[in-house]
Amino acid sequence: MKGKFLKKVAKNPKLLILTEIKRSQGLSVSELCDRVGLSYMGVKQHCIALEREGYLDTWRRPKGMGRPEKAYRLTDVAQEFFPTESSNFTAQILESIQEVYGPSAADKILYNIYKNEAQKIREKVVGHSLEQKMRLLASLRDERGYMSEYGFDRDSGRHQIIEFNSPILSCIQRFPVIRDLERQMFEQVLDLKVDRTEERISGLFRCCFRAAPAVS
Repeated sequence: MKGKFLKKVAKNPKLLILTEIKRSQGLSVSELCDRVGLSYMGVKQHCIALEREGYLDTWRRPKGMGRPEKAYRLTDVAQEFFPTESSNFTAQILESIQEVYGPSAADKILYNIYKNEAQKIREKVVGHSLEQKMRLLASLRDERGYMSEYGFDRDSGRHQIIEFNSPILSCIQRFPVIRDLERQMFEQVLDLKVDRTEERISGLFRCCFRAAPAVS
């Protein structure tokens, strides 16, 4: 999935722009120029076209000094360009299971899925430091289309994984318990308490998992 997606990005400047905005909380034309290596006018023309096509919208972003600057962010329509896992169909299956076997049946199935996934990931990261574990976990999630990045927040002293896409977003919306199951999966893999925060602005998605080293 990831390889095919990256090939599309490399050949299509519009998709490259959308991808860079996806991995942010919105970008100005100047910031996009630095990221994609295109001229200011080239980026601006692509952004205008993407806005006209309904994939971008704009807002005035406050600056420390001076007038607010114009920045671009994704609309919900732009999600069609990013990896998904047929989550609409999966959600329909889970809803049907609820209808046939009762309201708790879907939750039990989801719990079992995430428990098994946690065990598979643990086997791949065992024996590594916390940072190494989180880098490996971010890499595995990135391969699944979550657009995951490892980072270290120096202000809080916490390791974190930031994800800019969720291939199962429609499932999460219908079954909010998945949010907690994802957090529990991270905790089982890392053997630590993990915080999960999620933010959605326009068509942008940002989910952050933060963990701290165990206290000795």
